[in-house]
Amino acid sequence: MSGFGRGSASGQGYRYHVECASVNRKGLEVVIALPKGLISLEPRIREEIQKIIMRGRIQVSVIDEIIGASTTNIPTIDIKAARQLLKEFEKLQKSLHLSGAITLETILRAPGILRVNEPEPIDPTVAWVPLRTALQEALQALLQMKTKEGKNLVTDLKKRFNFLEKATKKIHALVPKILHHRRDQLLLRLGELGSAVEKNDPSLLRELAFFADRSNISEELTRLESHLTQSQDILTQSAPGGRTLDYLAQEMFREFNTLSNKANDAEVSRWVVQSKSELDKIREQLANLE
Repeated sequence: MSGFGRGSASGQGYRYHVECASVNRKGLEVVIALPKGLISLEPRIREEIQKIIMRGRIQVSVIDEIIGASTTNIPTIDIKAARQLLKEFEKLQKSLHLSGAITLETILRAPGILRVNEPEPIDPTVAWVPLRTALQEALQALLQMKTKEGKNLVTDLKKRFNFLEKATKKIHALVPKILHHRRDQLLLRLGELGSAVEKNDPSLLRELAFFADRSNISEELTRLESHLTQSQDILTQSAPGGRTLDYLAQEMFREFNTLSNKANDAEVSRWVVQSKSELDKIREQLANLE
């Protein structure tokens, strides 16, 4: 599921800003962007994410900010070195008999005159404490957004599984009619061929018994009912169940296919087509569910 979260925390002269964004993905993929001095913390960040997120592409961005950077980063001028350099320029100018003024800009361009105060290197071990706090804050915000989306998905999935339960019951109710319909078809064909056969004729009964055995879909219906019960149970739980539901949906698709081929009945086929269409939509939605 998609989501976004942001967190911040401070420590040891730095403030850390963490942003986490997720998009749909069957597996778990974590992409982390870190400042140069914190690259060694990537395994720890990845571990924190894997504790609470099972699926999706998670992008994590970390920015470090020096607290009070407006004063510590102001360049300073080495006045003693500038004076010495000016004297050297004047000597050179006099020695070469050159005219013109020696400007401040010329002196400042010389190496070592203008110095930028570099911040102290970040200690990753010390930085981890506030960085982890900011990361957890961002992940919690992301999870809240994903949870809200998940509730809407579960509501939609429950409706679709309810339809599959209805279809399974309808097909179950059609089982006795399928055999009667087959018997009537055989009698009609034999009548068209000019062969008068009684309904209790042993040959007809043997053919019907063979058909009943070949077209028996009770096992498929039993498995479907079991899969649907498991699916509804998973949707009521708080634990992640997207992968399990995806597996059950795949198995239900196979069961509907099998019973449609075995039953060889137009009305059963109609319910199967609608059920498979719902299963396609269910599997699309399950790609978004943890």
